[in-house]
Parts: sequence; structure tokens; C-alpha cells
Amino acid sequence: MHFIHLTWVRARCTLNRFWPPSALRGGLGALFLLMGAAFLAGDFAFFRRIFGNLLSNEEIPRILLVAVASKLMSLVLLTTLTLLLFSAAVSALSYLYLDEDLALLLPLPVGRWSLRLHRSLEAGVNAGYMVALLLVPVVAAYLSLFPADPLALAAGFAGLLLYLAIPTSLGVGLTVLLARFFPARRLHQALTILLVVMVCLLVVLFRLARPENLLNPASSLQALTVIRSIRLPRETLLPSTWLADVVVRGAERQWGGVWPALLRLALATLAAVGLLALLLRAFHWRGYGRAQEQAGMLSRRGRSRLGGGLLALALAAAPAGRKSRALLRRDLLLFFRDPTQWGQVIILGALVVIYLFNVRFMPTDLEVFKVAVSFWNLATLGLIVASVAGRFAFTAVGSEGKAYFVSRVLPIDIWSYLWAKFLFTAIPLSALAAITLYGSNHFLGIRGEALGYTLFLAVAQSVTLAALALFMGTLDPVFDARNPAKAVMSAWGLTYMFVSLAYVGLVTVLSARPVFHYYQHLLGRGPAADYWPSALQVGAFSFAILVISFLTAGLRLQKLEGT
Repeated sequence: MHFIHLTWVRARCTLNRFWPPSALRGGLGALFLLMGAAFLAGDFAFFRRIFGNLLSNEEIPRILLVAVASKLMSLVLLTTLTLLLFSAAVSALSYLYLDEDLALLLPLPVGRWSLRLHRSLEAGVNAGYMVALLLVPVVAAYLSLFPADPLALAAGFAGLLLYLAIPTSLGVGLTVLLARFFPARRLHQALTILLVVMVCLLVVLFRLARPENLLNPASSLQALTVIRSIRLPRETLLPSTWLADVVVRGAERQWGGVWPALLRLALATLAAVGLLALLLRAFHWRGYGRAQEQAGMLSRRGRSRLGGGLLALALAAAPAGRKSRALLRRDLLLFFRDPTQWGQVIILGALVVIYLFNVRFMPTDLEVFKVAVSFWNLATLGLIVASVAGRFAFTAVGSEGKAYFVSRVLPIDIWSYLWAKFLFTAIPLSALAAITLYGSNHFLGIRGEALGYTLFLAVAQSVTLAALALFMGTLDPVFDARNPAKAVMSAWGLTYMFVSLAYVGLVTVLSARPVFHYYQHLLGRGPAADYWPSALQVGAFSFAILVISFLTAGLRLQKLEGT
């Protein structure tokens, strides 16, 4: 009963943010629902076209096409499995140990067992809801290519729900176990070690899979042999493989392969949830006590001279005045002292390393593959940058809490404040995008103007998305959020995600024509691509968004300061 009460209170608190109803809130709610529906529809149409083009090829045997679809889905799901695991681990660090709401909840007449399960569920939902929104259209798109079958649809979505529960439960359990032996506020050091080990394992697994052998088979029979040989070590023990079997075989009405895979997913979910319950009961309370003890302790270790020198060097190169540079120094120090911030950055860096390593060993003799991967890099990187900007730029103002109003007493104008916040996210995001695109395109053999064009688009997207996130974060700053992740899940936060996805989609559409001309030129079917029209369009559109966002954010904060 206590678990139900806690869930009810959380739901009421969420609903109260939209109460009492008004025309403005109703309009924003309708706009949010419309944009969400458009995003899901676009995601569905995108994957349906991919799977449809694959399965409609009549020159290749049906068994080969189904095998290709199953292998590709398994590899995609394997990536989300790792992402969910570490995302849940970082989210649990906030919800179970560092969230200030715990100081209010623990004295309440609520059983600790119910409180632990409720907070674990919140951490899992916060870590997995975006992945779920991405995977639901994937499953629906594949099943829509076949005659409607309610049983196959129910099996596919039941398998997806079980699949999401496995890595989230294991990720939360991993944090609970580590927090028992490491201080929660220093847990990022342990997560760093585990991430390095996981990166090495993933690289080895992907290289042993040899997916590049699929790209240029000499015959259909040889391709089928290659597909069957693409097996990760213990592939049949991976939940991603089980879910792929449920979806693909369910669509083919091969129920003899669906039910065993679904049963394995259910048993694995029960085992993961049971293990999490045992770890919570055995270790959570001691870990939480250790976290509170560490919170009241002051570090005796002074800041190293090397770290101070590197920080001063980085700030000296920043295009900012004295006031903005002082705020940048403060934000950097706070960032490096917060393990929850470090954990998410490390996860992102690990994924980039994995991706670049795999691109390094992909074949580059197929021009269509080279161009397709480069174009996919641009679109995917835009989505990643939008997500990271939402986490850091959107919460840049609200996460300061009461310290924001203290900083407004200082002799720092609002424009210097906003410029510092903008540089804090725009520069690292631009560097991340440029390094990732340059590395992948360099390994693919893309040089010259094509490489410069993609780098320009990457930087333009990063700068614009940082400004857009900062602007929307100032419309209704959540100063009382105990966890920045909760602010991202607010109405304006989700609105930003949909607006940013629309912007990335527009940039992708505008860049499609020069990319196609580049491909035609590689095949000797046309002149070299002219990148300037597309670059000017993207640059002008992005610059307009940047200026409007920056000016509107400044006016909004001035109005907030006046009230």
C-alpha cells in the first residue's frame, strides 16, 4: 500500500504543475502532444521505410532477408542494452543516494522497502523512457509490414517491456552494490573503471561479430553463410537477441521460436528484479548512510597546481570578458566536483570511442556504404547533441537554485551571465561533434570539401542547439528541482526535445541534396557537389535561431529579475 501511496503522491505532484487549467497551459499541452505525435510518426515512417526496402528485394531469397533483419535488429538492441545499463546506474545514483527529497521521505511513516522500490522504479523510468520512445516505433514499423496479427503485436510489445526491465534493474543494482563499498559522491571513480572494462568488452564483441562481411557477398548462399557466422560470443544468452527473435519470428508466424524467447525474457526479468530487491535490502541503507557522512565532510586535499593551471589555460582561451570568465570558472569547478555530471559524460565518451573503433574497421571500398554512413553520422550526431544540450544547457539556469538569486546581487549583467552559460555548453558540444565527425569521416576516406561541409554542419548544429536549450530553460526555470533530470522531463523540457528534433530533421533534409551529388560524383555520374547553397541556408537559419534564442532568454531573465 505504501508503494501505491508514493506513486499516487508523485502523480498528484506532476498534475499539480498543470493546475489550475488555463488557455495558455491548454495550448502548450496541445502543442506538446502534437509534437510528440509527429516525432513518433516520423520515427515509425523512417524505420518502416528501411525495413520495407530491405524485405521488398525480390532478387534475394526470403530467408536471407529475414536473417539480415534479425541480425541488424540484434546489433541495434545490443547498443541500447549497454546504454540502458549505465544510464540506469547513473540515474540510481541520484534517486537513491544524492536526491535531497530523501531527507523528506525517510522520516515519513512509509516502509523503507516501499520507498526503495519506488525510488528504484523512478530511476529506471527516468533512464529508459527515451529509449522506449525510440524502440516502440521500431517494433511497430517491422510488424506493420506484415498482415495484422494481434498476437504478434502483443508478443512484440510484451517482449520490449521485459527487455527494458532487464538492463534498468541491473543498472540500479550495480549502483546499489558499488555504493555499499564506495562513497556515493565519489562513485564516478568506480564507474570509470567499469566503463573502461565495458568499452573493451564491447569493442571485442563487435569486432568478433564481423558485420562488415555482410556488405559485399559474392552470392546469396555465401551471404547466408556469412550471416549465420556473425555470432557474438554467447549470443543466444543476450536479451537483445531474444527480443529480435520475438519480433522477427512473430511477424513470420514462427511461434515455435517466439514463445521460448519470450519465456527467456520473462525469466531474465524476474531474475534481474529479484537480484535488485536483494541488493536493496542488503546494501542500500548502509550506502545511503555513507553518502550522508561524506556529504558533511570537507575534503582535505587541496586543488592540485596542475589542475589549476589547466583550468586557467582553458579559461584564458575562452571568448569571454572578465565577468563571464569568472562565471565560467565557477561552473567548471562545480561540474568537476559533481560525480553525477561526470558519470553521464563518461558514458557518452565511451559510446563515441566504441563507434569510432567500429568505423575504423569498416570496409571503405563501397562508395554507397561510405556516403550512407557519413550521412547517418550527421543525423545521429544531431540527435545526440540535442540530448546532451537538453541535459546540461536546458538546466543551466534552474539547476543553480537559490544560488541564482545570489549571483544576481553581484555586479554581473544578465548578458554576461547568459554568455557564460552558453559557452559552458556550446564549446564542449561543438568539440565533441567535430571530433566525432572528423574521426568517422577520416576513417571512411572522406576528404576535402565534403569533410569541411560535415564539420561545419556539426558545429552549427551544436551551437544552435545549445542556444535553443538555454533559451527554453529560461522560460520556466525549475529552481526547486532536487534532480536536474526531473527538470528535463518538465513540459518545456520535452517541448525542447521535440523542437530540437525538428531542427535536426530540417538540417538533415537541407544536407541531403549535396550529399547525393557527392555520391553521384564518386560514381562518375555528375560534377562535384556544390556545398555553398546548403551551407548558407543552414548557417542563416541556425544563426537566426541562435540570436532569437539568446535575446529572448535575456529578456526573460530580466523580467524574472524584475518580479
